[in-house]
Amino acid sequence: MFDPTAFDNLKVVVEGAVYDLDLSGEITILDRRDLFDFAHYERTYVIQFSLPHQAESSVTLHLKADTGHFLAERKGIAEKNWAGAEIEFTYNGSDNLVHSKKELESAWGTDKSWEWVNIYSSLRPASVQGILRFNRVITEEMVDDILQMVSFSVETLDMLD
Repeated sequence: MFDPTAFDNLKVVVEGAVYDLDLSGEITILDRRDLFDFAHYERTYVIQFSLPHQAESSVTLHLKADTGHFLAERKGIAEKNWAGAEIEFTYNGSDNLVHSKKELESAWGTDKSWEWVNIYSSLRPASVQGILRFNRVITEEMVDDILQMVSFSVETLDMLD
């Protein structure tokens, strides 16, 4: 047996919360990736979902842990609160997503950072991404926060409708 890392435990919580919402019919899972980057020693779990009636907009949840997070956990560096993972939500949508920018930023609160990306392509229609970052490490003690984040991402996705 191996001792699961904080990332593994957080991933199970995220995955369970999102799949429960999918099974209840509240969301539809569009994609899922569980990646390990050997060159940088990083783990990333990505799951994308939308509302069943709203294919135009979606949310992609990224859970990521890098070397610093893993070393902090192994060396017991808890005082710096690095033993955990980073989480971010990316809202994906058409140009209409820009009209909801202020509502999304207000709903999530001012203590977070947003990056807005306009994507222009000759292959697909123009699109917009709003990337929400929490500016803190998510630890195993914050499981309730993660569950609330997932639920709130669905509520705010419903706001875009």
